[in-house]
Amino acid sequence: MRLDVPGSAQVVHRPGLGERRSKAWFLENSRSFRRTLLMRRDGARLHAGSTPTGDLDRIRRKMAFLVSSGVPERDAQMAMLAASRFTVGCVLEEQADSGAPDGEDLPDDFPVIPHEEAFEAGLALILEGLDQRSAAPGRTSGAPAPT
Repeated sequence: MRLDVPGSAQVVHRPGLGERRSKAWFLENSRSFRRTLLMRRDGARLHAGSTPTGDLDRIRRKMAFLVSSGVPERDAQMAMLAASRFTVGCVLEEQADSGAPDGEDLPDDFPVIPHEEAFEAGLALILEGLDQRSAAPGRTSGAPAPT
């Protein structure tokens, strides 16, 4: 099922911003997706398991942008997939928590991390991993990921 939210075309920062902006673009792309999912009650649940066949041209442009920024093609695919699934999972948890008690039954030493802070930290880890893989010696655009 495709999430159909008014204005759900997302605020897409179009590929073509140049290599120095590729990290900022990757982050904003995921943030925009998160905002879109949060616009609708159960947005993540409705989106989960969908196949974006209607958005293939937009996805191809995003992939081409990452590859032109120096990300190997397979890594670009996996990074977009990982970021997408991570975002859906974060939003699913956030939407499930709405209306839940505010940690009343948790031990005093249990860390309560706000949803947006957890999302940003996880997204940074994904981007740092992508950056490390892309900078690895011998990695070239289009090269398969090592096994």
